[in-house]
Amino acid sequence: MLYGREAERSLIGELLEGARESRSGVLVLVGEPGLGKSALLEDAREQATDMRVLGSRGIESEAQLPFAALHQLLRPALRSVDALPEPQARALRRALGLEGGGGDDRFLVSVAVLSLLAEAAERRPLLCLVDDAHWLDDSSADALVFAARRLEAEGIVMLFAAREGETRSFQGPALPELRLGRLDAEAAGALLERHAGGALSPEIRDRLITETAGNPLALLELSSAMSEAQLSGAEPVLAPLPVGARVERAFVTRVRRLPEETQTLLLVAAADDSGELATVLRAAAQLGASADALDAAEQAGLVRVRGTELELRHPLVRSAVYQAALLSQRQAAHRALASVLEGEVEADRRAWHRAVASVEPDPSVAEELEQAARR
Repeated sequence: MLYGREAERSLIGELLEGARESRSGVLVLVGEPGLGKSALLEDAREQATDMRVLGSRGIESEAQLPFAALHQLLRPALRSVDALPEPQARALRRALGLEGGGGDDRFLVSVAVLSLLAEAAERRPLLCLVDDAHWLDDSSADALVFAARRLEAEGIVMLFAAREGETRSFQGPALPELRLGRLDAEAAGALLERHAGGALSPEIRDRLITETAGNPLALLELSSAMSEAQLSGAEPVLAPLPVGARVERAFVTRVRRLPEETQTLLLVAAADDSGELATVLRAAAQLGASADALDAAEQAGLVRVRGTELELRHPLVRSAVYQAALLSQRQAAHRALASVLEGEVEADRRAWHRAVASVEPDPSVAEELEQAARR
């Protein structure tokens, strides 16, 4: 349940209803970390049970890889590429590495994206969710914005979520934009009451609302990091409470409460760039963490498993877990990931993980990176 987001949910609901009547729509959600952009995308997914849903998330480590995010978004729909006009199909296949040659014709690639999305929406309306759009690689961002500007009567809704204040920004000129504000006192109080229950004293509730300025992620994570005695006011609470960018510390506090094997598995998941459950579990096993270690992370609400995919609850979980680890631990996680990525199809990712795990010149790693660059 989302608190204080009735207007936003209503607007998104109208877009979804329009798609059911063959009208397309676009919306860019913008705001500081923790305001609930990802939660609104997830809510849209839940509202769209009768629609086909494609999803993608910008990843910082892939921001320099052309068409990386586009590949993630379109992968479930690629079987329809053959239905496109041949010049478009060829350009898209080359851009996504499905056939030889470079994806240099950005216009044809962008037109192909629009055509493929329209093809995917032929049988039922289509919802495209693009989270962390500020970390999209430029090629993917250009193609998606191109397609979004030209949607008309295809029955497609495209929702983007992007953070404010990042070194990279999502540029979507002429796209409708909705800036999220922080929760008002009433909504913030209702959120805290539901999350903390009867243990929460009125004084601590008011202090949390005041010092987080209604940031919902900060409210949830800070209250989760506090003991029942602190929530009730029986024990003192640190002053000032960590807010804004320092909310990441709350994630670290929660992670540190988990078993050591679970912390290891979370670090591997944070270092991973694929979201593939099997890859994370195999790499974690290399470091002594069994698959059972995942249970504690799920119970703590830090990860979600969807079929064969492992998803960290929020980008701040990833950054907090990764940055809080020692250099040697991060290197070990990347080495473990590289060791389980087998075959030519994983050659590029394997080279990247080996490179991140290196601190001195390594001719074999340099050779792998050069081969990846040639590909």
